[in-house]
Order: sequence, then C-alpha cells, then structure tokens
Amino acid sequence: MTGTQARAAGMVDQEHHPFLADVAQALADAPEARVSIARPAFGSDPDAFAICDFDVDPSCRGLGIGSRLLERIASLADHRGVTLHVEPALTRDGELHLSVAEWYGRAGFVWNDPGNPICDGQMHRRPGLASRPRGPGG
Repeated sequence: MTGTQARAAGMVDQEHHPFLADVAQALADAPEARVSIARPAFGSDPDAFAICDFDVDPSCRGLGIGSRLLERIASLADHRGVTLHVEPALTRDGELHLSVAEWYGRAGFVWNDPGNPICDGQMHRRPGLASRPRGPGG
C-alpha cells in the first residue's frame, strides 16, 4: 500500500473498500491536503465511513483546495453508495466552530439532530446529496 493509500485508509486497518481506493486517488491529486477516514464508532453499516481529520497545508488555505476535495469525496461517496459521517462542531479545545459545520453543510452534510445540533455535534451525508448541497440546518 502506498503512502497515499495509507493516508486515505486512516484508521480502517488497511481494509479494502472501493471508496477508499477512490479517496486515495483524490488525495494523490491534492497533495496539499490530508484526510483520514475510518469506520464510524457506531452502527454496523458496511458502507459508512467517518471523516476523522481533514486538513489543508496552511500555505494553501483559502484557495478552494479543501472545498474541491470535499466535493470530490462526496461525489465518490455517491458513486459508491457510501454514507459519510463527521463531527465538525467542536474544535480540539472543545470550542464551538460553526463555520466548519457550515462548510460541511455546503457539501450536503446535515446535523444528526437538527433540533439540537450541538447535542452530539455530529453530521452525516447520505448518498445522492452532491447535486443538492444544503446548509447544516437542512
């Protein structure tokens, strides 16, 4: 497995899933970005993955690289019938970071609990939403 594939696999223990191979290729095309993907800590859906880490080199931020890569990952998830999960609401120091949640919302992610989004701070994106992006409020 190449370094790019390992970056895409994240904590998935090198398992093979066509979606992970797709993400590895997307990352090869965007060397300024780093994305870690793993199985979600809950549920048993074999076609569900969680974005655990998404980062763009600080010198390349603000150029749309991350947004284009997220849209590509969302499109690949659509193609493979994959549900994506993310926990964007809190920063590493536990502070609320709604602009990150809004960024994911533009790619079709919605809050798990729209009535109380801060409750668990988690969002998901079901296959088929790439062509109909919407904000975190739905």
